[in-house]
Amino acid sequence: MKNFILSVLVAFTGFITLQSFGTIGFGKKDGTEPGYTGSPGDSLKNCTVCHGGTAVDVDSWIASDIPSTGFVPGERYTITATNTEVGATRFGFSVSPQALDGTMLGTMVITDTTETKLVGDDKYITYKAAGVEGLHSKSWSFDWIAPDSVNEVIFYGAFNSNHEGHKEGDKTYLSKLRVYKNGFTGLSESFHSSDIQVYPSLAINSVFVKLNTYSKVNIKVFGVNGQVVADFGSHDFATQTEKMLDVSAIKNGIYFVRITSESTNQLFTKRILINH
Repeated sequence: MKNFILSVLVAFTGFITLQSFGTIGFGKKDGTEPGYTGSPGDSLKNCTVCHGGTAVDVDSWIASDIPSTGFVPGERYTITATNTEVGATRFGFSVSPQALDGTMLGTMVITDTTETKLVGDDKYITYKAAGVEGLHSKSWSFDWIAPDSVNEVIFYGAFNSNHEGHKEGDKTYLSKLRVYKNGFTGLSESFHSSDIQVYPSLAINSVFVKLNTYSKVNIKVFGVNGQVVADFGSHDFATQTEKMLDVSAIKNGIYFVRITSESTNQLFTKRILINH
């Protein structure tokens, strides 16, 4: 009798374990929860929250048929997300087009109801149970209707893969696609990297801003939730090439220093880590 009870308990525990990881090895068998794309608006959360490990940044995993001239407001385009891992047989993803503060930009439209779905008030697209299996790679496509209120949109994506459903072999990757409105290249309205410096990336109590070209800018520090945590106001760099920002009153964490030219509206954003 004791052996029978022990066998039942072991079997039940195994069933619960399988359910917790999904019967195919994913923590979420039928898509991810909203808010895990690795974007600033998602507080940089991604698949590692459930799957562990360290996320790796990769290029070009999100692609589109938006022409090089840029998107036209109101027009519909196809976006494709591809997860690649040699030997992997299970794949997942979550993608969202956002502003820095997490605001959704444009409208996503499901074109494959079998393998993909929208979650989080249609702000995120993710996989369904029927859309995870593949070998070496897996792609998902959807349509996107471009907004008319912004010049730039970033598609943030988090991807996870594993081998034969073994959770300990999970790999997480982050990728993004930056697209511009027709007639706006982004280069004419963004600081060139040689024109401005923000350092150090790991700050204790001070952050320094150095400009080589522009004279008058506005400086603010944002949290990962998009909220302004410090407004350093307007600064004239005509006679001062370097400015020290006192960040000693800001709590430890990840932040974004945003610098805006008051004459040209050019932007520069730098991520920093404050650790007193």
